Amino acid sequence: MRSTCCRSTRVACSACAGCWRRRGPMGSGSGTACDGHRIGGKEPMRKRLTDVRHGLVLAWVLACGLGGAAWAQDAADPAARPAEMEVRVAMRDGARLLTYVNLPAGEGPFPTVLVRTPYLLSIGPRHNPIMDAYLDAGYAVVWQLARGIGDNDGRYRFIADDRDDGYDCIAWIAAQPWSDGNVGMDHGSYNAMTQLQAASTAPPALKAIIPFVPSSHFFRETPYSGGIFMRYHMLNWHKLLRLRSFEETGVGFMDSSRVIDDPEWQRLLTSRPLIDSANGYLDGDELVQYRRFLEEPVMNSEYWRETMMMDEHYARVAIPVLLVSGNFDPTTGTLHAWRQLEANAPNPQNRKLLIGPWNHGGSYVGIPPAEGPYELDGAGVVDMSALRIAFFDRYLKGVPASVSLPQRVRVFVTGSNAWREFDSLPVPALARTPVYLASEGAANGVEGNGSLGFEPGSPAPADVTIADPSNPVVAITDLMAGVGEYSESHGNEAVLVYDSAALDEPLTVIGESQAVVHVSISTPDTDLVVNLHEVHPDGRAIRLGAGGGLRLRYHEGFDREVRLEPGRIYTVRIPLAYVGHTLAAGNVLRVTVSGTEFPMLDPNPNTGEPIATATRMQTSEIRIHHDSAYPSRVELPIVEL
Repeated sequence: MRSTCCRSTRVACSACAGCWRRRGPMGSGSGTACDGHRIGGKEPMRKRLTDVRHGLVLAWVLACGLGGAAWAQDAADPAARPAEMEVRVAMRDGARLLTYVNLPAGEGPFPTVLVRTPYLLSIGPRHNPIMDAYLDAGYAVVWQLARGIGDNDGRYRFIADDRDDGYDCIAWIAAQPWSDGNVGMDHGSYNAMTQLQAASTAPPALKAIIPFVPSSHFFRETPYSGGIFMRYHMLNWHKLLRLRSFEETGVGFMDSSRVIDDPEWQRLLTSRPLIDSANGYLDGDELVQYRRFLEEPVMNSEYWRETMMMDEHYARVAIPVLLVSGNFDPTTGTLHAWRQLEANAPNPQNRKLLIGPWNHGGSYVGIPPAEGPYELDGAGVVDMSALRIAFFDRYLKGVPASVSLPQRVRVFVTGSNAWREFDSLPVPALARTPVYLASEGAANGVEGNGSLGFEPGSPAPADVTIADPSNPVVAITDLMAGVGEYSESHGNEAVLVYDSAALDEPLTVIGESQAVVHVSISTPDTDLVVNLHEVHPDGRAIRLGAGGGLRLRYHEGFDREVRLEPGRIYTVRIPLAYVGHTLAAGNVLRVTVSGTEFPMLDPNPNTGEPIATATRMQTSEIRIHHDSAYPSRVELPIVEL
């Protein structure tokens, strides 16, 4: 190996950290001798990571059709800035984590924006217009790769180490000569979860965070959506942790249309027992973590108590928080975090929520999908760089915001194409409006006789559908892209379809709905999946939000598994994902109910056996009861605008 002093490269290491810009040492936590910044005798990490074309969130943006539009801003000329520094920062247990430091031009010291990520795919495109905008605004930008990822020390464990590691990284930043002691955190998805985890430890230097589309309730979203394991998502997601190029996935990350007819994916998605389903596809820490999820099927286990943000963790988040999500993202994690902060954390005036017409990746850049069913006329585009800088200017620099921040809650309502401001979400003083399921006993498919009304139905036979794990309902979807059209799957008689009459006037829904279903089944366990749609005169059925599901063994809560007594009628409540939309007059509101939704939700074997180890499968007969004694319904947050 050739040895190159950091005086020429200005990349800090323990052997020559003191030469950086004559500003003094970077402190402990640097790597060993720089040796041309080769790590483990491999080619320079910077070159290897720079070759990666997309970060996770940015890859979703590109994959969802935004293409170059998301990065249409002109990147700043970096010539006037110091060269990037590549550092190994020591955590409290001695593990050293790869960290990149970029400083703005000028003498400093500077406030800092920190991104902590497990994705090599995020590290690659860290030099992008959003990060350049921070540098131009006088912020240092620091990226840190999670332990156990790439060449980092330690073992990777899902979010478990991000509390302590986040605290330690923030303390390290605050101690550097280029830092003014004020740190904010930014970024999305998993990288938003790392922010909440770090904030729950109350680092003195952490002054504000901007979590975009975070996950926060792991039994209402991935890895368990309503307690239903998301096998397809988890196989892909764990694979991503080792990838340096997005193309290495071989298939669209969450686009199920590309795997339905693929024999290898059919094997991966249908093999039993479920706990062995990733064997040969994943390995190392990722396989261990995949299996660990399946070994922990109840939320009150010690594992989940150590992993999830609980009430006591939210209660320690006293700093300003700007939560961001999109109408076309599931939003479940964002709104769970919002509710938890509202219920537990102090200083409500410093919490802000922004929901725009964006999908998972588009939420990060404030740009709607390039294609979709809604004509937004540019109303949904937000200069997200200006917004995030204004937020940090206010709380890290103490200067007035240069653009309008949400007072509390700002949401975009598709259909009416308008931004709305509220004091809270749910909207204050808003009572949900029930719409009741009804039929003559045959609501199967679009040719059935299911209907929706504002009064409970007359006595009528229950609707019957079948949940067959060997022949599930196929719903082609792309969770990362968001809004989709589902009329084809509604022709399946295994889907119960309930349509309203054509609306006399526009109907606006803002918030999370709840399905209250009176159900009996023929087996000890099965699943229910409920979705809302707007049906247009031409037959298109556009899904509203991401719907919701429930594995019925969790009908008493995710902290226990209670098998059902076959034939007994149970009342189950299923939270449905956020909707911010105005249905047009003349269109129809549709509610669908099914027992499967493949491949996003792994089919229930219906035997009542442990999901992870079950090998036997059986069909479950599901009866949906709907009359004045059993008023099955969906409770909608209807808003008068």
